[in-house]
Amino acid sequence: MPTQEQLPDSTDIVIIGGGIMGTSASFFLTQRTDKDVLLLEKDAIASGATGNSSAILRHHYDDSEVYAESAWWSHEFYREFEQRVAEPLSMASAPLVKFAREDTARAEAVSAGYDVLSNLDIPVTWHDRSSIESRFPMYDTDDVAFGVSDDTAGYSDGTDAASGFARSARRNGATVLTDVGVTDIRVEDGAVVGVETNNGAVACEDVLIVAGGWSPAIASTVGVDVPLTRTRERVFLLDPPEEFKEHHLDDLATGKPPGMDDWYVRQDFGEGVLVATHHSMDHPVDDPDKPLDDPDEEDLLQLIDSLEATIPGLADAGIVGKYSGIYSNTPDHDFIIDQTGPSGCYIACGFSGHGFKHAPSVGRIVTDLITEGSTDFLDIKPFSIDRFEE
Repeated sequence: MPTQEQLPDSTDIVIIGGGIMGTSASFFLTQRTDKDVLLLEKDAIASGATGNSSAILRHHYDDSEVYAESAWWSHEFYREFEQRVAEPLSMASAPLVKFAREDTARAEAVSAGYDVLSNLDIPVTWHDRSSIESRFPMYDTDDVAFGVSDDTAGYSDGTDAASGFARSARRNGATVLTDVGVTDIRVEDGAVVGVETNNGAVACEDVLIVAGGWSPAIASTVGVDVPLTRTRERVFLLDPPEEFKEHHLDDLATGKPPGMDDWYVRQDFGEGVLVATHHSMDHPVDDPDKPLDDPDEEDLLQLIDSLEATIPGLADAGIVGKYSGIYSNTPDHDFIIDQTGPSGCYIACGFSGHGFKHAPSVGRIVTDLITEGSTDFLDIKPFSIDRFEE
């Protein structure tokens, strides 16, 4: 980032949070409006969940068309990132496969996702048992009935994307400040009039809360209850055995094979494999400001047991890295994207481990809400914060 600017006395729009959602919003707002945009990040750009994201890009969301459409549009945006944002972004292709056992609720959901992607003309392949065994021989699929491949899935880099969005927004006129934390949203006569920070006050007309696990605390300053449960997700970076690299690595699909329900796998840049947990509700994070513990010996032993049962060729892989990231989960694991509380207050959070793959579409949506009062890009009624009061 260029030299830090000074905190202005006033602006039009304040974005609270410098992760992938806040930086995406700053990009789209500076593309769509001449209003002054100020992004405030309490730490560094992408220093929260975004920096530890596995940055998977996929489109299969069971029977949800709105998620599939959002993910597809966002993936297309990422593919064109250099042209649209004028910043580089690492991208890799790796299909995502959902496996299913016969006559289970998961089988119905996986099948429904196949229908949704087919209807939306998003490339998808149905694999029967014999096709799975020949296409994905690295998996132990003895009890798998079928699988659905999200053929054009892939992965990217959350830090690069957020940094690229922020640099582009800054070139377009936004002020992007780090190490500035918002402590309060000021309201007069039912409308936002400014924010208080650890470095002074800023007058503004609109505020967008996109602070991930910190969103509930910020929203509470205007009397809005945001029901999020933060979870610690553990990540291991593996160096596969040479035989696996030679025969299976290029064909390793992203996903959670049956019997490996606590972990998912994906290829990593170079010749590595990333393995991580998803929705670890038994690992809550009470204080998002407290450093996260790294995965421990118990996590490693659990992972090895899972690999031996599902991807035996990876059971002897070397461990070349480990860390933890944070999810911010809503009670139903659906997003929150809404105008809430006083006039001029907007919120987008609770992405429940799926934020990166939807960030461009969310940036476009919140820009619509702030500039037009509504959006016709996607149906966001399911993302209303009011649903938790019903």
